[in-house]
Order: sequence, then structure tokens, then C-alpha cells
Amino acid sequence: MRSVHVIYYLARADFLERVRRYSFLVMLGLAVFLGYQTAIGNMALQLGLYRGEFNSAWVGAMMSLIATFFIGWFGFYLVKGSVARDRETGVGQIMATTPLTRSLYLIGKWLSNFAVLMSMVTVLALGAIVIQFLQGENTQINLFAFLSPFVFIVMPLIALVAAFAVLFEAVSFLQGGFGNIVYFFAFILFLPLFMENPTLKQYQAFEPTGLGILASEMGKAVTAIYPEYNGDFTLGGGFVSATKVFTWNGIHWTTELILARFSLLALSILLIFFAALFFDRFDPSRRKPRRIKAQRAASESVPAPASTSQALSAVHLTPLNKTANRFSFFNVLMAELKLLLKGQRWWWYVVMAGIIVACLVNPSATVREIVLPIAWVWPILIWSAIGNREIHNNVQQMAFSSASPLLRQLPAQWLAGFIVTLLVSIGAIIRLTMDGDTTGLLALFSGAFFIPSLALACGVWSGTSKLFEILYMLIWYLGPLNKILELDYIGSHGNGRPEFFIPFSIVLIVLALIGRTRQIRT
Repeated sequence: MRSVHVIYYLARADFLERVRRYSFLVMLGLAVFLGYQTAIGNMALQLGLYRGEFNSAWVGAMMSLIATFFIGWFGFYLVKGSVARDRETGVGQIMATTPLTRSLYLIGKWLSNFAVLMSMVTVLALGAIVIQFLQGENTQINLFAFLSPFVFIVMPLIALVAAFAVLFEAVSFLQGGFGNIVYFFAFILFLPLFMENPTLKQYQAFEPTGLGILASEMGKAVTAIYPEYNGDFTLGGGFVSATKVFTWNGIHWTTELILARFSLLALSILLIFFAALFFDRFDPSRRKPRRIKAQRAASESVPAPASTSQALSAVHLTPLNKTANRFSFFNVLMAELKLLLKGQRWWWYVVMAGIIVACLVNPSATVREIVLPIAWVWPILIWSAIGNREIHNNVQQMAFSSASPLLRQLPAQWLAGFIVTLLVSIGAIIRLTMDGDTTGLLALFSGAFFIPSLALACGVWSGTSKLFEILYMLIWYLGPLNKILELDYIGSHGNGRPEFFIPFSIVLIVLALIGRTRQIRT
């Protein structure tokens, strides 16, 4: 019982601390916005030209799918970071002095993650009830048909996402931006793998998002009425409006199906205990032994201080000459470049060299469609440090109190990011110039202008690298990879829309200046 109380109070305190953050309010606002978009018809669930009647079963299933994709994908980034926050604030080191075990601590974090994400699911569920009444096709509420998708589909997925957030924080190499990118690609690649693989498709009840179950059950219902149904299943907007309506009364939940879904809860608990094997429990000796050993060797090489009993000679400070106060923007820029590229291993430069060579040996069309998108995702962890390095390293008091930090340091940070972008794409610049592809060159430079601007604005306003990593990967995935021309800042399948991205980049720079001014004043 004592362990249960410890877990409860740990999860409760962590939950209350997180729901008071602006990031939580932003995610709640996005959940409300999704509900509004669904209510006005911009977000919808359709099976080709067919859709279900807006009864409790259909509305509950539709909103549960929206919850799985929105919260399951982006909710991970909201809850990931609680362990790191305990480490940075010193709370974790205090808890490490108590009898609290690694497993109990991680279980508390898991329950807190679960509660935060389920609170957003609750907002979407309440919005679904409003949508059913607004549509007016069937205003009778069937609680089981409405709630069962949230309980049997959404809740197990949320538990799994909360567990993965804890696991990523326990494993050292997944704690930072690399882990964020891994989860992004894992989420978008896992679903088609499960839906299209013939072997895995037989176990669709174990597919976390529940898309396979809903597609199968709804497909059976529409086929019984419209045999010509071709198997299409879409969730979102921008497709042809449905012209025919059918009645769907929900999934027939058997015992085997419910047990299969709840097995994801058991998997979540196993992930927590697995994460405990890697968790260092805020012990610095387990975290960075090489750095500690180097520091210890350096301290041993320093000679012992002189005895305080000896008389100290008078101290005379050498006055600075006039040239010492002269500002050199070039020196600041070189320092920012060194900070951006600091810590990159030799293989990182080998891959970058390979990308440059691939740009040189391929035609411009291939470079724009394939090679350049790869080139402009490789330095994402470098760009994500722009604008937030001072807060991340807790040196903002020194950096912001220096001479003209707004007009000297911030432009140097942006220009350093711009130079890194051009260096990675130097092969593409040469190839497009040789082929006379002026459209591609203009798109490239507008994209190179946009990337550090987005990184700077996100870094200044959020104080972390996470916001840029999420937004940039989403834009990169939807635009260049999925051919959404409005977001194709690279120009992979069009002109790159420089008429939009260049002015938008200027707006982002202005926002960064406003945000940094606010930071300096406070």
C-alpha cells in the first residue's frame, strides 16, 4: 500500500505541474480546434463516396481516430521531458536520496503522462457529443457505442505512448532530438507496415491505432448495403464529399478483441520495467563517466593552492586598451558556427560529404526530388539549437547582459544557421547552376532562408529545441515527401513558393527579435 501511495502522489504532483504549463494549454487549444474543424466538416471520416450516419457509434469512432493520430503522434512530444526537467531543476537528485526505487519513479511518470494525454482525449470526446447534436441526424445517445472506441482503442494507445515517452527518457541516446526524430518516423512508418503486410494484417486487433479494426468493421457494414464499395478509407479533409449515407452501429466487441486491445496496457507496463534497466536514477557516475574521469584527471593535475597563511602580494589589474572594446561581427559569427558544429562526430561529416557528392553526380530533377530533401533533414539537430542554446545551457544571464545581444548575437546565430544550410546543399547549388535550373536555385535559397528563420523563432519563443524539431519534420514530411505544394519549401515538386516563404521567413525573424527583446527585459 505504501508503494501505491508513493506512485499516486508522485503522479499527481507531476500532473498538476504539467497542466499549468503553456504547452499543455496550446495542445488543449489544438484539440478544441480539431473538434471545431470536425464540426464544420473540414475533418471527416469517409469510406470513398460513403459515410456513416452521425450517430453515437460513428461520431465516437471518428473522434477516437482523430485522437489516436493527433495525440498519439504529437502528444508524445508534450509529455516527453518530465524526467529531464527533474534532472535540470535538481528535484530528481533530491528524490534520488529517498528510498524511491527506479521502477516506482518511472511508473509515477508513466501515470502522469497517461493522465495528461487522457485529459486531451476527454476534450475531444466532449466535442464529439456536441458534433452529434449539431449534425442532428441521430440525437439519441448510446453511451456504450460512443465510449467503447475511446476505452478500447484510444486508451490502450495512450498508455503505450506514455510508456514510450518514459522509455525514451530512460535510454540516454534517445533523450534528446535524436529520439524525437526516431519516434516521428516510427509512428508514420509503423502504420502502413501493419496495414499492408499480409502476415501482420491478420493481427489487426493488436495494431495500436485501431485503424485496421474500424476499417474492417465499417467496410463490412457499407459492403452489405453498397456491394460496389472499393475499400477506400480516409480521415481528414480535401477529398470528395460523400454522397451516400449508411448506418453503422459500432464494433461488436468480443472478449478476445477486448483482451487483445488491453494487451497493449500490459505491454506498456513491461516497457516501464524495461526502461528501469536503463534509468540512471540521477546518478552522474552512470550518466557521463568519460567526462567525469576527464574532469578528475584535470583536477589532479592542478597544483595545490598556496597556503593562506602566506602574505599575498598586491593585485594589479591591467587596464583594457581601446582596441579591446571593438566589436567584430566576424568573430561572433565564427564562434556561433563553432558552437553549432561542436560535438559532431567524423561520420556526420562523411555522410554530409556523401550527400554533396550525390548532388553533384545526379541530374537536377533527381537532386530536387530526392537528394536535397535528404540533405535538408540531416542537420536538423544542429538547426534546432539556434535561439535556445542560452536557456538550455543556463547561461542566459551572461549572454543577455552582454553588449547589444539583440543586434549582435541574434543575427550571428541566424547567419550561422544559414551558412550551415548552404554548406550542406553546396553540391545541389553547383548542380542546379550547371544545369541552368534557376527555378530550383531560387527555391533552394528561399528554403535556406526559411529553415534558420523557423529554428530561430521556435528556439527563442519555446526555449527548447523540441518545437522546431516537431514543426520542421511535419513540414518536411507533408511538403517535399507527400507533394503538398503549399508546404514544399524545397521546390521538390514545384517552384518552392519563394513568394510565400521569403516574406514568412522575415516575419519569423521579426518574431524572434520580439521574443528575444522580451527575454532581455525579463
